[in-house]
Amino acid sequence: MKKKLAVIGKGTSGCQSIIHFLRYMPDCEIEWYFDPNVPTQSVGEGSAIQFPKNLFLGLNFSYFDLNKIDGSVKFGIYKSGWGNQKDFLHQFVPPQISFHFSAKALQQYVFDSVKDKVKIIEANVTPDKIDADYVMSCAGKPESYDEFHRSSYIPVNAAYITQCFWDYPRFQYTLTIARPYGWVFGIPLQNRCSIGYLYNRNINTESEVKEDVKNIFKQYNLIPSDTTNSLKFENYYKKQTHHGRVSYNGNASFFLEPMEATSISTMDRIQRGAFDVWNGNTNLEDANLMYYGYMLQIQAIIMLHYFAGSCYDTDFWKFAQERGKECIQNTLKYDEYLMQMLNHAIIKSKSNLCEDLGEYGIWGSNSFHENIFGLGINKSLQNLLNQ
Repeated sequence: MKKKLAVIGKGTSGCQSIIHFLRYMPDCEIEWYFDPNVPTQSVGEGSAIQFPKNLFLGLNFSYFDLNKIDGSVKFGIYKSGWGNQKDFLHQFVPPQISFHFSAKALQQYVFDSVKDKVKIIEANVTPDKIDADYVMSCAGKPESYDEFHRSSYIPVNAAYITQCFWDYPRFQYTLTIARPYGWVFGIPLQNRCSIGYLYNRNINTESEVKEDVKNIFKQYNLIPSDTTNSLKFENYYKKQTHHGRVSYNGNASFFLEPMEATSISTMDRIQRGAFDVWNGNTNLEDANLMYYGYMLQIQAIIMLHYFAGSCYDTDFWKFAQERGKECIQNTLKYDEYLMQMLNHAIIKSKSNLCEDLGEYGIWGSNSFHENIFGLGINKSLQNLLNQ
């Protein structure tokens, strides 16, 4: 008798889970639960380098299908105004690339691709109400944070997002621009550029952000539309994301701000952890320890940017840089792997690529090397390491 696997949620993490388990647990009967009355996301998203491969392996997705998800090629992340004030491109090492995509278009593409391979059930359900051997719950952000750790370091907790429509993508990288009240992402899609201003609502107001983001529109010759969105959010991750037959993914498991596009990589890690638990390759304790350690690594990568500071001497940046320094100092007290990665990246000359030491969070050795020197924090990090 076939085992039954249920996925809850039609968002990006639900789609990723469907793709993953259709490929890696093909002997299961798969049910996909979602509430059709819950609107899909309309903002664009960026991804890291494993995303195109996952789409290809799961759905035979090719470059010629990019228009189906309003997508564009992503060669890296362009960073401006951080640290030593010099712009640089955190580039993906050839031949690696990634994609920008519309979350709404991706969800529709995945649904159309798999609707004959899984059982679709339109219902608003919770894991305890589902009769299945395995459940991946991607049901969105929690109502309570009692079962979550909250980041005490990440300094942003709000976003103002504007869609700027155009005829074609004008650049092929994600923008990550430091601004007086936070930082701005720019995600180029086929028909629009999604501009999002991340800030701290306890320090600055949305009115200040709305005024300052006009400088980005002018700099990149973008015409803002009336399609905007204001978000307030927490930065959090579950104390335990794997619970026997049930695992949690997407916003039901975590949300850390979108610096470095870490979300899809984290979703992938959770899916693999669930697979290992369900197939007896690991136990719950080890799977949750791996998840917890990975979330701390992602947090450290994010906070290295704030440790670098920016070209702005504002209340936000004083707060953010202090948070960044405290996070890196405290992480180095227990994380020997981070110390090893930083040491290895710093001792290499700026022109040389690093020997591969594996991955720390979403970054490999070369990403550490490139960002440490690009952000201009090699000397300040060396001082921390020598303490």
